[in-house]
Amino acid sequence: MVGFTVRLPSSSWQPARRNKPRELSLNKGGPLRERTTLSPIKIVLSTLVVAAIGCGGGSDESSGINAAVCSAIGYSKSLKVAAGEQCLVESSGDTSSVVKLFLIDDDDGSLVGSCTGTVISPTAVLTAAHCFQSADSAFVRVVANGTRVDVPSSRVVTHPGYFLGSEGVFFNDVAIVHTSSQLPAPAAPILRSRAPEVGQISIVAGYGQIENSGPAVEDVVAGRAVIRIVTDNHIRIDFRGWESHPCQGDSGGALFIEDDSGLAIVGVVSQSDPSILEEQVCSKGDMTLYANTQSPDISNFITSQVPEVVFR
Repeated sequence: MVGFTVRLPSSSWQPARRNKPRELSLNKGGPLRERTTLSPIKIVLSTLVVAAIGCGGGSDESSGINAAVCSAIGYSKSLKVAAGEQCLVESSGDTSSVVKLFLIDDDDGSLVGSCTGTVISPTAVLTAAHCFQSADSAFVRVVANGTRVDVPSSRVVTHPGYFLGSEGVFFNDVAIVHTSSQLPAPAAPILRSRAPEVGQISIVAGYGQIENSGPAVEDVVAGRAVIRIVTDNHIRIDFRGWESHPCQGDSGGALFIEDDSGLAIVGVVSQSDPSILEEQVCSKGDMTLYANTQSPDISNFITSQVPEVVFR
């Protein structure tokens, strides 16, 4: 588990029980949340690493492509790193819709990991369903105007149609974290007016390790990547050249597209492509699948959970 420090509320607080996912057959059946080892699937449960984001080279092309990417997600100050930017969230005095989720096992109140999420309404965060295979609830950490604020979830709802396909690919890998109070962060819209296109440059952002198996970072890291494949259910980006890439701790983070109106969500970090070997994960050659938020199954689920969500 990635190391971190979290400020817990008073001892009287008890994590809210979430709606448990329905039992899904994984070859031999059984509750999905108890299946924590799904080899050869590589589920990334922690952050957009700078190994993906920051150890990819440092060429002039990388610096130009990733310029002002922190500003795009809401932070005015950043530290330049190769192939991306580490956003200086506390000194920026700004707030972003990109948040960190501390995952909690309600049975004993222990912290079991972290994921990334995106605020889509004042009391709702979009993230990945697989983040809650071993967790029941979460704290949402927002950095608002330089101050870190932890807001507990009131319930977590995973997509009822979340399942592992026959070729080792997850479908409908999304969840909504409902919070007990309003989040001091702007809500990001979800793109529905046009489809993401192959060859389009996207923005990836998340919390976690700055290198594979390294320590977590407290500041969000962001970079740009080219969309390589778009299907009805998934979007794929590859870790190559100057491009940034998600890794452990980035699960549940959004894939954004930027236009004149700002950023809009088109995907949610799900998994490395099943063809990727264990040693390739978070390294050059890795390929990451995002749940396509324009899939009718996913779009309808989000709307049912968050009627006030903004589509653009």
